[in-house]
Amino acid sequence: MKKQSDETLSLVLLGGSSGSFAIFEEVLKMLDKPVSYALVFILHRGKFSTAVLPEIFRNKTDMTMKEPFHLDPVLPNCIYFAYPDYHLLIGPDGRFYYDVSEKDYFSRPSIDATFVSGALSGIPVKAAMLFSGSSADGAFGMKLIAQKGFPTYVQDPQFADSPRMPLEAIRLYDKHNVLKEKGFYKMIREVLY
Repeated sequence: MKKQSDETLSLVLLGGSSGSFAIFEEVLKMLDKPVSYALVFILHRGKFSTAVLPEIFRNKTDMTMKEPFHLDPVLPNCIYFAYPDYHLLIGPDGRFYYDVSEKDYFSRPSIDATFVSGALSGIPVKAAMLFSGSSADGAFGMKLIAQKGFPTYVQDPQFADSPRMPLEAIRLYDKHNVLKEKGFYKMIREVLY
């Protein structure tokens, strides 16, 4: 059996906006044993948000959670959240970078910015998932990840609180795996483990 440090780093990228907070909470509760990948959550939040997501979610899992600093290494068995009003990028050197370029779909952090950088980083993407939201952010990044041969999963828009985000992802690329309402969390757990 391989030791944690011997395994190749991979990424699980999760994005969402309105209607995704509760989904993120449930996903975090699933993380009850060590993993060989880094989880990167991109949740749209306002420029002046004072919420520190690792603090809000701290009782959901025992895994290390943080909002990484610029140039922090991407580590396995760790959960990362983007700071408000910054795009969180993943570099080919396996480090995080913050960017303050223009907002994508009126959002910074942008799901597309993180997903595209993850797809181009050279780090394998174990899975990318896109959930409820009211913009098209994430659709392009999901398409790029899928076209690079990595698995992508989109919440079924029919049961998303805000269906536009998953709808746009499916419209742009219709070969994503669709996470149906029945068995939704079971399927996510199977992807994670």
